[in-house]
Amino acid sequence: MPQKVIALGADVHYLDKVETVIKSVSVHNHDVKFYVFNDDLPSEWFLLMRNRLKVIGSEIVNVKKTEHNLHDFHLPNNIISYAAYFRYFIADEVSEDRVLYLDSDMIVHDKLDDLFSLDLQGYAIAAVQDHDMNGLVSTFNSGMLLIDIKKWRENNSTKRLLELTAQYHEHVYGDQGILNMYFGDQWLHLDKEYNFMVGLDQFLHLNGNSEWYNSSYYGHRVPKIIHYTTEYKPWTHLTLTRFRKLWWFYYGLNWNDVLLDVDITKRSFNELVGAPLYNTCIFTNSAAMESLVYLLSELPEVHFTVLAHTNFAPFVVDLQSYLNLSLFPNFNRFNLKETLDKMDFYLDINHEGEIANIIEEVHKRNKPIFTFDNTSHDSSGRSHIFSSSEPEKMVEAIKKYCARLSN
Repeated sequence: MPQKVIALGADVHYLDKVETVIKSVSVHNHDVKFYVFNDDLPSEWFLLMRNRLKVIGSEIVNVKKTEHNLHDFHLPNNIISYAAYFRYFIADEVSEDRVLYLDSDMIVHDKLDDLFSLDLQGYAIAAVQDHDMNGLVSTFNSGMLLIDIKKWRENNSTKRLLELTAQYHEHVYGDQGILNMYFGDQWLHLDKEYNFMVGLDQFLHLNGNSEWYNSSYYGHRVPKIIHYTTEYKPWTHLTLTRFRKLWWFYYGLNWNDVLLDVDITKRSFNELVGAPLYNTCIFTNSAAMESLVYLLSELPEVHFTVLAHTNFAPFVVDLQSYLNLSLFPNFNRFNLKETLDKMDFYLDINHEGEIANIIEEVHKRNKPIFTFDNTSHDSSGRSHIFSSSEPEKMVEAIKKYCARLSN
């Protein structure tokens, strides 16, 4: 069996993200050697991680690289850290013949044995083709690199990459631009399941390109390695990327469950935090939603999902202090489908117009609609209509309906 070696690079601001990557790897893969390249991660963290990982036959190496000029290199945006350049030094520190490099905004959701035994066909690296808003491009995404250490050393790649970076760092997209400049077309193409880029999907959606959403992975299976690219990270409070809750699942996992080899592969984020008993939703093009605060407070066992084609007004965003509320600004068709699939009833409480033909969609699913006399968009007469001056009567009706669902 080939050795399983993984390298990561991060600064202290991404400490919890690095740990989430390692935790996700460890759920599915034991006997892994982790090299973590850094210049400021605390030794105490490595001591804790060492004691955890040895239970499953894994180990962690603290690769300190404090003497460097990486801060001098230009970064294309504020979501990329100088720590991205640490991958240049992998061959200088890793003693094994092969290593899998992973960015810290990734999770692993499967065994990786096939990567560690893959025939690299004479190439120094294997990677996944990148995308931009127009679709596939000829370059690779550097968030996941399968590296032949011997070839990297033979070609003196570290020195050459540093030279190229010093010369071109202001003209290319960070380390990824330099790596593509250096390797050109000399890399092995891997299937996108090894670096499935989400975040990009929301970026493409907002720019009118829905091709990425036609992936066979949606609704069928989860890719082996998920990469949360662009600024749409799952740990930010308003993002619609696919597999958002899967990141939070791995983040929230107790290390004891991982190390005791508890069968957690079929569990979900909702199981960690307690799934809501009931689900409702509101599709709106207006910040005015009748008695929403009252409904949120009076129906704590109901999870409310509010979707809009635009960003939300600040006072709506602030309503996230109610933990039974999720907001989906600039929602896409997958958010729509996921929301409707789990909906128990619909709240037609938004002022102004109807969006997404939502009333007809709800009727097709034979779900009840609760609405007020000043917000109803239903001309069929099938909705349950209440006076806007008596929201408590709507709450009473919803509670009775939910009680019937539980019986």
